[in-house]
Amino acid sequence: MKIALTGGTGFIGRYMIRGLSAAGHDLRVLVRPESAARLEHPPGKTLEVHHGNLVEPASLTGFLKGCDLLLHVASAHDHLGEEEMRAVNITATETLLAEGRKDAAPGFRIWVISSAVIGAPVYSYYRDSKRVQEKLIRGSGIPWASFRPTLVYGIGDHRHTAPLLRKCARKSGTIWIPHDGLSKINPVHVEDVVDAVLRFFHFDRAVDCVYELAGPAGIPYNEFIDLTIAATGGGVRRRNIAKKWADRFIFVKGLFKDVTEDRRASAYFNLHHEHDITNATYELGWKPRSYAEGLREVAAGDWWKAAP
Repeated sequence: MKIALTGGTGFIGRYMIRGLSAAGHDLRVLVRPESAARLEHPPGKTLEVHHGNLVEPASLTGFLKGCDLLLHVASAHDHLGEEEMRAVNITATETLLAEGRKDAAPGFRIWVISSAVIGAPVYSYYRDSKRVQEKLIRGSGIPWASFRPTLVYGIGDHRHTAPLLRKCARKSGTIWIPHDGLSKINPVHVEDVVDAVLRFFHFDRAVDCVYELAGPAGIPYNEFIDLTIAATGGGVRRRNIAKKWADRFIFVKGLFKDVTEDRRASAYFNLHHEHDITNATYELGWKPRSYAEGLREVAAGDWWKAAP
């Protein structure tokens, strides 16, 4: 199958390229010229590269020509401004849908991967823009599928996984949790996300489907931190602080610096995040690994120990 892929230089996208290439698919990857050096070509294969930028509609011309499927992984996250998030997550999606109608192969499909539309509705413009993106795709008339992973971790993730491992690996100190730590979190290994997508190719009703992708069971946030400390051999101690005191601390901190991320993290991880993966397990035969199992592999190497 001829597959067009966005987000190929990102964490999840790199794993998607490896998995799809190993499965025998031909890939055309959208890459910004300044990011071309970061694109990893699978051993023995050379990817077809389309130089372009999601915020430059003219550069997307021909990207989907002759393609059977668009796997849309790229997104602008909430560390960017609202204007850029709208341009990448919403406007670019409209452009890609138009390109698909114009140039793609007969029977063209679009699959989107986004963790922002899963779980409890914590407000952020990023999450809202991704919800709009999914609605655009679902209402496009083009056969679609949505894969909604929760917090994705794995080797090579220098945005979330590596900083957490380094924090938990310290020989002394305290990790303060700004709530009681009883709310549940359900991380999913990046290789399990790829596995779900690959299994979908063999599903006989692979059209207009939604799959929540998470671990087999949620674990309390305290256990999530304790497991990570143990896996890294860290000597730090976990301590919980009542949310009301954490909120007051964030308020005072906000008098001197931006605390948007602090507020968002405090709100997000104070909520339960358990997800229904029944569709994926029943329809696709998907069996994700537990966080404890996946973490042992992820923490075993040295890749995370030094900041890039």
